[in-house]
Amino acid sequence: MTINYQFPNKAENSYQSFSKLIAMYDYLIGLLVEDVIIDFSNTTYLEANLSALMGAIFDATDVFVSIDFANFKPQVQKILQKNDFLSNYGYPKIEDYYSTTIKYRKFKAADNQLFYQYINDELLTKHDFPKMSESFRKEFAKSLLEIFVNAKIHANCDYVYTCGQYFPNKKDLYFTIVNTGTTIKQNVCNFFNREDISAIQAIQWAIKKDTTTKQGISGGLGFDTVRRFIGQNKGSLQVISDNGYLYEDIYDRISVKEFNDTFIGTVVNLKIKMDDTQDYLTEDEQINEIFF
Repeated sequence: MTINYQFPNKAENSYQSFSKLIAMYDYLIGLLVEDVIIDFSNTTYLEANLSALMGAIFDATDVFVSIDFANFKPQVQKILQKNDFLSNYGYPKIEDYYSTTIKYRKFKAADNQLFYQYINDELLTKHDFPKMSESFRKEFAKSLLEIFVNAKIHANCDYVYTCGQYFPNKKDLYFTIVNTGTTIKQNVCNFFNREDISAIQAIQWAIKKDTTTKQGISGGLGFDTVRRFIGQNKGSLQVISDNGYLYEDIYDRISVKEFNDTFIGTVVNLKIKMDDTQDYLTEDEQINEIFF
């Protein structure tokens, strides 16, 4: 039997779009031995960093279903070929002459060095990326690496999915890291030996400085450095896990919501403002500037 699943009309970096993609995951994971056509005929706009979540969803469900794509609008297919997402499904690559994509990649969870190199090659060297000292650049890259490493330590997953997209007109760059494994809620509930902690409460706890469920290891620094940078940069942070959604905006305000469906994994999504003219220094470098 072949099932036709209509992809959302728009896929943006919003609660509404994440809700629709997670509903798609919840639907697909409930199928058994079916052929599924993901129909993009009504999809007129897709923010391509969401390829990371799409790849995670389709991989997580391909044990149960055989997935194919159909009826792409030309502009949607083009961007998914430019960022290498569709090359994983037999489509040819298209050269990204304007360098607006951060390539879709599927990493083994133990590929720390490959991910760190990817961050430096694909993200931090992007044209218009905010100015950083070499020390701050390393600190920021290591903070993203810690978020990546958490997928192996906490989520016990095999793969991590990443992708990004730069929107020059808005001067916004989105970068997304996704894993499918043990959720933040499961880890925090296990850590405190409690079952009454919600997904939202668990996410709020996990992003605080110096909080971790790793035994005997300091943690929380990945989110702490990222959150400090995002706040100063006037970007934003979205974290999704289980049925919980957290959004932190340019004023360090946190809003939370729940989804109707559940995503078995975690999504970390950053928006970085590329028109930021500040110079980013480490705390030690800032102190040296003041006193020396």
